[in-house]
Amino acid sequence: MSRGVDWQPFVRRHWERAPTTLSLGAPLLPTDATFRALIELCAPFRFGTRFRTLPDVRLHVADGQLTGPGTLLPGREDASVEDYLRRAASGLGGQPFELLVEQPFLLDFARWNTLRGFLRGLLERVGVPVLPIGCELLVGQGHRPPPGLARREHHSVLLLVLHGTLLVSHADGDAPLTAHAGQLLYLPSRQLHRVESLEECMAVRLAIPLQASHPTEVVQDVLLSLLEDRLAHDEEVPYLPFADTARAPRIPLLERTADALRALAREQDLQQALRIVWARRVSACGLDPAPAPDTPAPLTDAQHVRGQLRGNLVRMRERTGPWIWALHGHVFPGLGTSQARRLLEALDDDEPPTVGALCATAKRGRERAELRTVLGRLHQLRGIQVVRQGGG
Repeated sequence: MSRGVDWQPFVRRHWERAPTTLSLGAPLLPTDATFRALIELCAPFRFGTRFRTLPDVRLHVADGQLTGPGTLLPGREDASVEDYLRRAASGLGGQPFELLVEQPFLLDFARWNTLRGFLRGLLERVGVPVLPIGCELLVGQGHRPPPGLARREHHSVLLLVLHGTLLVSHADGDAPLTAHAGQLLYLPSRQLHRVESLEECMAVRLAIPLQASHPTEVVQDVLLSLLEDRLAHDEEVPYLPFADTARAPRIPLLERTADALRALAREQDLQQALRIVWARRVSACGLDPAPAPDTPAPLTDAQHVRGQLRGNLVRMRERTGPWIWALHGHVFPGLGTSQARRLLEALDDDEPPTVGALCATAKRGRERAELRTVLGRLHQLRGIQVVRQGGG
């Protein structure tokens, strides 16, 4: 069970079969807090369009995207999402509009983690896609909103309505579906759809890659990263003499790159890098990229700590070297079987242990240092919390 959803019957009756609307009992994310976070995200975009940055904010109207929306974006003058929607509608002469934020929770771990936990129940039953799940925040109003809010091809779509009402129609002529605040609207990948109206609406769209999705870009990204590490060059573009000849010239730089690529494909480095990508994606429940680690003060021996790892930590054994551990979308070198079992059992105990006591379970100095490093990393990744200072 996840909040308000029993995923087992949902998967059996609806997943990639039929659209549906489900009640969650209440909006998955708090409306007011989510809107206040949106104001902070929009602040730099009010001064001009930002390129190649996440989160990304775009305002669409009937004629297309406004490249300089300025104060038409949410701001501190807006006391609520309702106030913003009325003000923006007035500034746009009443025409339909849509504010779309890509990766809206990249700087907001609490809400990102709520979505991650919500998706976990579904992904445990249908699997985790090798490509990331798209996440967007939609805010707008009006009938026939701009096409930016139309269908997502080759994706199963979950629309979580936080405020207002959303109405979606289907290309095959089926009756439209309506979702209100606190409801989930599901659309299979095979069914073309269009959002027909946003009645003062704020919603989260989760696009789960499914149909016609290929993993080649994942392998390509990993190969490029490994090649960059191996092939140092001055970034100068090679030139060859112009010649009208049937004999193909040698291109040493490109040939060396091709040789390195062939060698990489046969090595364990590529396989390990792909496992690292996979561990990271599973631990994020597909919501990649993930928020950055926290920057807490270093742990001290007298602090009592409790784990928040059950169902969240992913561990993979490597043939040589440390295990791969992944938590909340980040990967780090972890501990082996027996040492890991002792640590995880202690962190799950009713009486929170001290950091010093945890480190003392390691017999040798090197192991104690390794254990302390892992605890620090778990703390940064919000996998353990300090519940009591020493002497408390």
